[in-house]
Amino acid sequence: MKGYSEREVFTMREITLWQRATRRIDLLPSLNSVRCHELARAVGRFLDLPYQDGFYGFVDHSWLWLAPVPRTIGRLGFPNILDVYAVGGLPMVRLVACDAPSLPHVGWSYRPGEERTDIDAAMVDDLVVRLSSWDEERRK
Repeated sequence: MKGYSEREVFTMREITLWQRATRRIDLLPSLNSVRCHELARAVGRFLDLPYQDGFYGFVDHSWLWLAPVPRTIGRLGFPNILDVYAVGGLPMVRLVACDAPSLPHVGWSYRPGEERTDIDAAMVDDLVVRLSSWDEERRK
């Protein structure tokens, strides 16, 4: 049975991206030393999605947009989010509806902020290689 979110809130493309990210992240051996900021950038590069630095509630956080962000005023009109390292909850990789009329409180917890300057670029590069390596193995 397909629930409301699968039928009405998220597109098939968004669901496929979420599934793909979930499978890949599940294959990583450990995320103990990885922050959401690096993981979001790596998965974003792997899936060709833009990342966003900002806040989830009052916590510094980074996530991925599932479509380009329009220039809007206020909190309406944001695209849905692929959060690859969800703050304080499970599942760790989740889809978040930002503009569904019945669920505005969910997407509103994510507040865009300034781009971070403390990113470990070597870690991002390593994660991209690890995320991509399973594609190479399948092609052989």
